[in-house]
Amino acid sequence: MNTFDRLTQQLNQLLAQDYLAFSITKNPVAQMLSQASFAQIAYIMQQYSIFPKELVGFTELARQKALVAEWDIVAQELKENIAEEMGKSTQGISHYTLLAEGLEQGLSVPVKNTTPSIATSKLLTTVQSIFEQQLPNVLGAIYAIEATSIPELTLIVQLLDWLLEGAMPKDLEYFFSKHLNEWELEHEAGLRTSLAAYIQPEQFGEFAAGFRATIDAMEAWWQELAQEAISSRVVLSTAIAQITD
Repeated sequence: MNTFDRLTQQLNQLLAQDYLAFSITKNPVAQMLSQASFAQIAYIMQQYSIFPKELVGFTELARQKALVAEWDIVAQELKENIAEEMGKSTQGISHYTLLAEGLEQGLSVPVKNTTPSIATSKLLTTVQSIFEQQLPNVLGAIYAIEATSIPELTLIVQLLDWLLEGAMPKDLEYFFSKHLNEWELEHEAGLRTSLAAYIQPEQFGEFAAGFRATIDAMEAWWQELAQEAISSRVVLSTAIAQITD
């Protein structure tokens, strides 16, 4: 095992040990299920859908920085990930569209026009600021997004099973099966392998800082989403999910 692989192994262990958001039992939203209403958890699904929508833009920022640094193998890996997200293997239908339309069909609530809440806006602003930093920080951030994808999607499946009482629409079932069993595994492994060809030990600290800043932001987001759903009267309007006092 090379030194970079040891670093990513340590970061993934940190993710599993120190962060509640990526645990299907300790996540703050999972913990509120026994007292939650359908509207509260559907609201969280609407807010969750925004991050996959923005993911392509963040990945493109990382790709551009890798190109400037002439980390060409990393840039190519990110380009392939973007192509897949945009529908390369799904008949030109983006992964976000598959998710949003599947949620709309399954939950009978609007998803595509969801406005970011305070918590979601804060997450996007924080992640944007990380992606404006130096290349090792940015690649630590994009690796964090890949490393958290399987535990996060596993949590989403659990929340949807609660909402749908186990009756997952076929399109959503396909979406989650492909992500959990194929796409995300390939993205994480491909990115890790491509990074190992370039990143030097003196850059490990910046890489780890970008990783940790990203998962810190996601940890806070899940906590704040749970608080938004609990403390506010959630209204699922016909057009946009809103929170009212």
